[in-house]
Amino acid sequence: MEFKATYVSWKEIEEWTKGIRKMVVENNYNPDIIIGIARGGLVPARMVADYLFKKDLLSIKTEHWGLTATMNGKAVLKEKLNYDVTGKKVLIVDDITDTGESMKLSYNYVKSINPADVKTTSMLYIDGSNYTPDFYGKGLSKEEWAWFVFPWNVYEDTFNLSKKFMDVPVGVGELKEKLAENYGLNVEDIDLEEVLENIAALKMLKRHEGKFSIP
Repeated sequence: MEFKATYVSWKEIEEWTKGIRKMVVENNYNPDIIIGIARGGLVPARMVADYLFKKDLLSIKTEHWGLTATMNGKAVLKEKLNYDVTGKKVLIVDDITDTGESMKLSYNYVKSINPADVKTTSMLYIDGSNYTPDFYGKGLSKEEWAWFVFPWNVYEDTFNLSKKFMDVPVGVGELKEKLAENYGLNVEDIDLEEVLENIAALKMLKRHEGKFSIP
């Protein structure tokens, strides 16, 4: 197995984001502004903003991971805020803190633009990360790490994990077996054929009478 990958359900997303809400409330932190780290933190940030009744929801963008489970070297801040956070209490939200580089970069940037206070949170926190968020929905050990395929990146990650097997036309059943063998990925959690058909409609895959390949 190259590395473990797992699909995440909306039920798990709700459980983890409510875990964030619980920790924030228990620690009496009342942010004025929620900032989601794009792209992965955008949906969790919106959910946390709803749970905490916060209307000021902003985003910044960092890049660290490139293609699925492949890092692009050092984390880089790609999009800054066009908003004055001076004197405001800020909560930064991401989907997962694994290396910690993106969260650390985001924290340092927001801290530099004169907020009253900055706290950080992520749905998942991997123990041993270079950065520990103030709040998190669920903590995991290094041994429990996997490439988590969240509902908002099912197409992108499924495509990136699958395309190495698609130099020649591959059927859905065979592809399921390869994904399970190489990543331990339970493809029964999604409609793989529908995902592949929709990717093919974008001309990123080629159809061959029930099989698919890279064009």
